[in-house]
Amino acid sequence: MQAFNRLRLFHWTLAGLFALAWLSGDEGELLHVWVGYGVLALLLVRTVLAVLRTHGFSRLLPQSGGGTQLLVSRLLALAMLGSLLLTALLGLGMVDHGEVLGQALSPFWPDARQQLAGVSILDLSDRLEDPAEVHEFMANLSLLLVGVHTGWVLLCRRRMAWALLRGAPAPAPRKAQAATSSVVLQVVAVREQTSTAVDIELQVPESERARFAAARPGQFISLQVPCAATPLWRSYSLSRLPDADGRLRITVRRVAGGRASSWLASQLHAGMTLSARGPAGQFTPSSPNGDFLLIAAGSGITPMLPILRAVLEHGDGVVTLLQVERNADSLLFADELAALARRWPQRLQLRRWLSDEQGRLDGDALLLQVWGELQAECFLCGPQGFMDMVSAELLQSGMLAAQLHREQFGPVAQQVRGAGAQRVAVEQDGQRQQLEVAEGEVLLAAMERAGLPVPGGCRSGVCLGCRCQVKAGQVQTAMPLPAELPAGWTLACQASPAGAGVVVAF
Repeated sequence: MQAFNRLRLFHWTLAGLFALAWLSGDEGELLHVWVGYGVLALLLVRTVLAVLRTHGFSRLLPQSGGGTQLLVSRLLALAMLGSLLLTALLGLGMVDHGEVLGQALSPFWPDARQQLAGVSILDLSDRLEDPAEVHEFMANLSLLLVGVHTGWVLLCRRRMAWALLRGAPAPAPRKAQAATSSVVLQVVAVREQTSTAVDIELQVPESERARFAAARPGQFISLQVPCAATPLWRSYSLSRLPDADGRLRITVRRVAGGRASSWLASQLHAGMTLSARGPAGQFTPSSPNGDFLLIAAGSGITPMLPILRAVLEHGDGVVTLLQVERNADSLLFADELAALARRWPQRLQLRRWLSDEQGRLDGDALLLQVWGELQAECFLCGPQGFMDMVSAELLQSGMLAAQLHREQFGPVAQQVRGAGAQRVAVEQDGQRQQLEVAEGEVLLAAMERAGLPVPGGCRSGVCLGCRCQVKAGQVQTAMPLPAELPAGWTLACQASPAGAGVVVAF
């Protein structure tokens, strides 16, 4: 069961028991007592879950909002919880527990009534003149505070409240994404982020804004970079989602020997245009609620920033961000992250590891940084070796595989042993062209070399945009293909011909 649905089931159960206790009242007698026991037990369990910060169960007191709204939210929550607890304790002191427990246990323990006679958990007879009257008053006050608190939540936390009422939609299955048509984006500004990285602000044409407005935090777009005779398609995460005016931002760090990143960082300027595809990608939370652990190394922080903003602005949990970088001068988004930490000091835990000062981050150091967050939903992005190390440590320390999500860009090292150079027929838009594929070369690289339009752009089996159907012959891949690909399909960025007669269709 998803964490959100566990939270929803728990609170609906608590609400149902509270309503049953209220409706049964004095007339319900034994039913009323046992329902009261159930309410007390659930309140105790909820408190323990909040203290342990169990995944999917938010803290008892509100953490988001600001100023007066946050103060009122906390006061209402405290008043409601206090009145419920006091009402339950008053009710507990009015019950002949020996009689109640004896009656319940008598079918299994014949002497239960006699042995448990006179058992009392809380005796109020010497402290209150009329405990029943006080209990009734506190019950009415609790009901009033529950109503006021519910109204306040519906007013100020509509997104979370309506999700609890109707249920959060199950996350969509990770289907292969269709290669989207290209759109021309205009460069609005190119600004230096650090000495090795730039922010690129792009304008989406009005006719395409609805498509880009559907972008989710953590997704990327693919750009056609005119840095060579044959333009290269490369994918870059959105460091800021499209706004109402259709402006979005990507952040590009120069990569040693990287033709596309170097050209974008040094040659691109305002007024130019770039062809783009997307948005795309599955590196995105299914819900902003719950606790999150974000681990990023280098430019892996780029997709984390929109995820972080979405969780803080629309969720209810605590976010821990571990940013690993070489030195302080190389930190991306340092000012933006500091501003977010000031705005949400109790919900954002910002941790940094600078390898020039602290040494290489190894498994032991990693666990010291994240030990209390192993129940959180984890998003991980960075170099391949870094992610392999982090994944292994987290899984060995008890994190479930379903909690761990990874993002990767850049070509995966290919070790495919082909059967010599082969001719492959490539079908695109109803046209068939013959392509020469060298031994060990993947189809995507051969298509780029031949000047054929290339779908997708991540080049690492993430976006699934380069999926194609193998209509004849056989191909082999350097890594297992995603399970969601239908039988008979492959990824051009991973596949090489395993013999003659290969025909693929996009």
